[in-house]
Amino acid sequence: MEFQDVLRKRSSIRAYRDEPVDEGLIYDLINDALQAPSSSNTQSYRIAIATGDLKDQIAEKLLDKYDRAVGLQGLSGPKKLIKGVLSRALPNGDFAPDINYPSELKKRAIACGKGLYGLLGVERHDRAGRDAWMRKNFEFFGAPVAIFVFVHGERSTYSALDTGMFLQNLMLSAADRGLGTCAQASVAMWGGSVRRFFEIEPSYRLVCGLCLGYPENDKVNSYRPEKRSVEEICFPVAEEEA
Repeated sequence: MEFQDVLRKRSSIRAYRDEPVDEGLIYDLINDALQAPSSSNTQSYRIAIATGDLKDQIAEKLLDKYDRAVGLQGLSGPKKLIKGVLSRALPNGDFAPDINYPSELKKRAIACGKGLYGLLGVERHDRAGRDAWMRKNFEFFGAPVAIFVFVHGERSTYSALDTGMFLQNLMLSAADRGLGTCAQASVAMWGGSVRRFFEIEPSYRLVCGLCLGYPENDKVNSYRPEKRSVEEICFPVAEEEA
């Protein structure tokens, strides 16, 4: 594919065919991702890959956490905390969940959610419908491959920068080869349920998951949120000082 076509083809895929991805192809994608730049070539990221029974076992643990968390809805602060602790539903990831968007960014997050749920026919008041769709995150949307992305915790910002470029390379390479991906910050909320299945070095922190597979012909995969314009993201030139 032409590079511009690859850029525009890549999107968040939330429905996958029941078709395995060859291990050699997965490694090819990762090798492409490894061509990404990083600070002093430190490549401050690691990944863990799950397919087959291993992926299903991880999904089972994450779904259990999610279902317990849904059970806390409607409870007051103290009751939610107590029940959350007792039911082991509280997040146990390496990073605190970050959903408190600044006002400038919140309106786009809201618009994105409205657009997606509108396409799916899930009304605003339909909490059960939203919960059911959110639950699909922890089943990796039916993808045959789940990749867990870790950053080196001692370099924070620069690790995140390196990892983002690696992740983008991986997603673009997948799109070029007819595969779909969806980056999933949600699975990192219960990172402990992922760590138990791999030998993860303590200095590495789970930042997100990535599901990978062949896209299903489903309307959810047609969703494309509107991107900002060049004019919107460019700061204006400062006026000369008087």
